Amino acid sequence: MNQLITNIPAQWRVAFGILFTAIIMTIIYDYGWQVGLPLSLRNLSGGILFACIMFGAGAAYVGARIYGSTYKQAIKIALFIPLIWHIKEMVVTMGFYGFAAGLYSGIQGPYLFYYGTMCMVIAIFHLCYQLVLKFQHQSTDKLFKTTSVLFLPMFILGGLEMIGLFVFGVDIFVFQGFLAGYRAFIQ
Repeated sequence: MNQLITNIPAQWRVAFGILFTAIIMTIIYDYGWQVGLPLSLRNLSGGILFACIMFGAGAAYVGARIYGSTYKQAIKIALFIPLIWHIKEMVVTMGFYGFAAGLYSGIQGPYLFYYGTMCMVIAIFHLCYQLVLKFQHQSTDKLFKTTSVLFLPMFILGGLEMIGLFVFGVDIFVFQGFLAGYRAFIQ
């Protein structure tokens, strides 16, 4: 086990720890009833899984920065967790509806907004990390610039959604856009 840990680059250790935790919690949450695990344990594993999915990117970002990653490299490492979850959801959808429909569902607006939300989570964790460094009198990044850049994807997606909604009367990314594309796809 020690050799496995030493073979993983230090910047990736937190991300892989979160991913491993999420995999274990998924197994407990999805299949725990088959081996008789109590409902309270399965619900707890679901809560931990939700925390891994929603806050794992921020924790992986801070872990990567603590272990010496640059700003851009830490963002790439942090987005590894959401990307793996996204691919898993696409594979689950492919299992129910087929390859093409699963692939189509994976490129829809809710996932774009999920990535925008993950960028905002990373921004909040980045802000907290930079404030801690500032209070410890260590060198920090430019606080406003590096934090505000991570809010841009959600502002852009939200702006495009509002333009589509108010100008064209169509919900581009979320529900109407998905159904319109899916209807065109299956006909």
